[in-house]
Amino acid sequence: MAFIEERLLNRIAYGFTGGPSFLTTKVALFSGRVARNAERSKPLYVFNAPYGAIQQEHFNLVVASFNACLGGLHSFRFRDKADDSGTSEVIGTSTGDADQELQLIKTYTFGGQSTVRTIKKPVVGTVSIFENGSPLSSTVDATTGIVTFTGNLTSPLSVITATYKFDVPVMFMDDDLQFSIVELNAMSAEINLKEDLSA
Repeated sequence: MAFIEERLLNRIAYGFTGGPSFLTTKVALFSGRVARNAERSKPLYVFNAPYGAIQQEHFNLVVASFNACLGGLHSFRFRDKADDSGTSEVIGTSTGDADQELQLIKTYTFGGQSTVRTIKKPVVGTVSIFENGSPLSSTVDATTGIVTFTGNLTSPLSVITATYKFDVPVMFMDDDLQFSIVELNAMSAEINLKEDLSA
């Protein structure tokens, strides 16, 4: 089981579906109330990615990806067109040390409730880091989402923010790949993907 630092062909057709999934146990009580318990602390993203009438060269790329991954064995990058970026995301506060490291994250907030998503697969060349709103010199590991500062920070406790695009680490949910011929030299298929939280 390995992770392949390549993005699945980004030619998804209309009809794409996907998003976060939680697991909550619900028990109806005699009083009529419902007791709820979260079985998973983080969302698991699942996708249905349709390829509609793709040409032979693109069909070959998808088949190559599936075969190289041995079906659902290996994981890879996927662009979730519905949620693929973060803007001015607070990733932490500085300690004043030049060798400080921070993890890219994205925070989702509704009212007073928030949940934090770890961003491990930023897109190369899209990450900008800021200290109190000013650009900050840093390096970003595109395989882990770890930010390392390359210069002295202005002061301790300054706010560090990030703007970036990111991919989702996923695996094929199925071990078979079925394409259909929809027109001359054009293929169509629907591929089911699941986020790999261990990547």
